[in-house]
This record gives sequence, C-alpha cells and structure tokens, in this order.
Amino acid sequence: MAGYAFGPDETVVLRAQDVKIDGDSSFFSSTSGSELMLTNQNIVYPHKGVFGKVKRYSVWPLSSIRIVDGTPQCRLDSSEFMEHKLEVSFQDELVSFVFGSLEAKKEVRSWVNQISLLLVGHEASEENLRSTGAGAFTDIDSVAETFGSIFGSFENALARKRAEEAPIVARYCPSCNASIKGRLGTTITCPYCDANVTISE
Repeated sequence: MAGYAFGPDETVVLRAQDVKIDGDSSFFSSTSGSELMLTNQNIVYPHKGVFGKVKRYSVWPLSSIRIVDGTPQCRLDSSEFMEHKLEVSFQDELVSFVFGSLEAKKEVRSWVNQISLLLVGHEASEENLRSTGAGAFTDIDSVAETFGSIFGSFENALARKRAEEAPIVARYCPSCNASIKGRLGTTITCPYCDANVTISE
C-alpha cells in the first residue's frame, strides 16, 4: 500500500480490494472502495479523495481488538442486503468493513481466521465464521432460535446506531483518575488501569 509507513517489524498478511467502512458517508467512499490491509500488527484503511488519491490512513492496532474468553471479537456479518462484512470490536469502537468482491464471504472468513491466528495462535471458532444471515430452517427449535437471533441482531444494530450518534466526551477514570474519551452511554476499558468505565452525562 503506497504511502503507508510500515513499522520496523511490520509485514503484510492479507490485502482485500473494494472495501468500504460501513457508515462512511463521504461521496467518494460511497462510489468506490479502497484496499484494506492486514499486517502482523495493524488493520490499515486508506481514505481516498475525489480523484482517488489517498488523503489519510486509519490504522487500528491488532492489540486493541477485544478478546473475550480467549476469542478475538471479530466475525463475519452477512445479515444486511447480502453484504458481507468483517465486524471488529476494538476497545473503544465497533468497526464494520464491507467487502465488495465476488468472493467477499470467503475473504471475510479468511480475515477472521488470520486475525485469530495472529492474536491467539489458532483459527477462529465456527460461530465467528458463520454468517449471521445464513442457515436453513430444519425444525421448530431452529426457527425459534433464528427469529430470536434476527430480533437480537436488530436490537444490537439499533443500539450500535444510537451509540455511533452519541457525542464523544472526555471524562476521568474513577479508578486511576486518568483522562479518557468515549461516546456517551457506552462502556469503555481504561487504557491505563483496565477498569470498565461507563461514559455518562
């Protein structure tokens, strides 16, 4: 990726073409995706201008991806409009990368596996690789489970949308008194003492 300054021990693991960040409403991003890059240290996304030149890079360190019960919080999400997304939960935000290639679902599964390998040394669980929009109805229990999952997905999407619209404010960590930032109504982990802090009015 031309123009990106690699770290001294940083190497490219995966690249994907025609990727957009879900919710990015800038004109150029709505008409053309960018190349997303996974290195052994970061996820890198170039933001392009009107003429296709890179204006800036967004860089998410892999070390900032949340890990719960030994599982990195990244997954395949194919629940909306047959789009295949890589959904990654970082310590302070949730980012969805929309893959636009013909092999998008396969690509996202590869990314989820590689991120898991880099962070915890093994491939991702089937739950994280399974598309949230896929699955056949086999019996009444699976129908109920699927409808529950869909309802939960809508609730989660609505909660995420509300969280994305909330303003980012500065607060002090009640545990170590460090200055921290986060969206109103969300809970973040203090980068200094690892305390969970709810950002309230």
